[in-house]
Amino acid sequence: MKIFWADREGNPPPSQCTFHFRPFSAGISSPRIEILHRLPSPTPPIKVLRRTFSPEHGKWIEGVKKSVDCILNQELQKVVLARSVTLELAESPNPFAIASALKDKAEGAFVFCLQTPEFSFLGASPERLFARKGREIVSEAIAGTRKRGKNRDEDENLKRELLASAKDMRELSPIQTYLNQALAPICIAPISFSPISVHAAQNVQHLYSRCSAFLNENVTDEEILERLHPTPALCGMPKEKALKLIEELEPFQRGLYGGAIGWKTPEASEWVVGIRSCLIQGRTATLFSGTGIVEGSDPEEEWEELDQKLRLYEGIFL
Repeated sequence: MKIFWADREGNPPPSQCTFHFRPFSAGISSPRIEILHRLPSPTPPIKVLRRTFSPEHGKWIEGVKKSVDCILNQELQKVVLARSVTLELAESPNPFAIASALKDKAEGAFVFCLQTPEFSFLGASPERLFARKGREIVSEAIAGTRKRGKNRDEDENLKRELLASAKDMRELSPIQTYLNQALAPICIAPISFSPISVHAAQNVQHLYSRCSAFLNENVTDEEILERLHPTPALCGMPKEKALKLIEELEPFQRGLYGGAIGWKTPEASEWVVGIRSCLIQGRTATLFSGTGIVEGSDPEEEWEELDQKLRLYEGIFL
């Protein structure tokens, strides 16, 4: 197995680290993984022969409406629904060349590419699950989405609109609550959050708040991961009810999409969430995107938000 990794600033992982990953709904895997420090040239555009959405548009609309009904009935506060699109390609792609193309346009994102004998999984994720340095831990609450503007003024207007949106704040608030509750038993009080701001990625921008704390002695990365993953940014809240609804409504298994990928050393670690991602198997590439459903969510607007997130891959797949 091989992996390439670069953080938001383009920095590589430590040379002596080990990599690990955890699928969305399974345990931690710790195989031997060779770390690649260079990527090949970016892939030329890859021709798409056919696109297949799962779920299709009509089923998506039904699923969002059912989710909103559950929220209005106070069965849950938020659920994150995902959609995939499988691309039949004219040729088998080089996953690391695709990662290279992503790296050239991955503003504000971690770029990763994991290659196994059976598949490759890659992406440009804006979302850090947590980072540890000694006993200091940092996590992030990210939710709500607006596209990037065509110019600086439009970008600023969309940013202000996002910050003023009650609906998008309803997406962010459960994540802050969850992080506080999940980390409190293993941290020295207090846990602090930065003021809500906007984190800009290449083609979208999100509400953002940084969570920071100090861990109790002898807390392991595995324990942190078990407590945090998946956060309400990936499944919803309450977690168990949201996971049950996801299983009912999504016609595919998420696998590594929405899972956690990270490295660790005795002194530090960093884990990201596997979103804005692509699964490659032979001549097929499956792209994933998800969106938080809360009171006030509109099915058509949420479908468009998913399209907006997938535009990260425009110019790579044609």
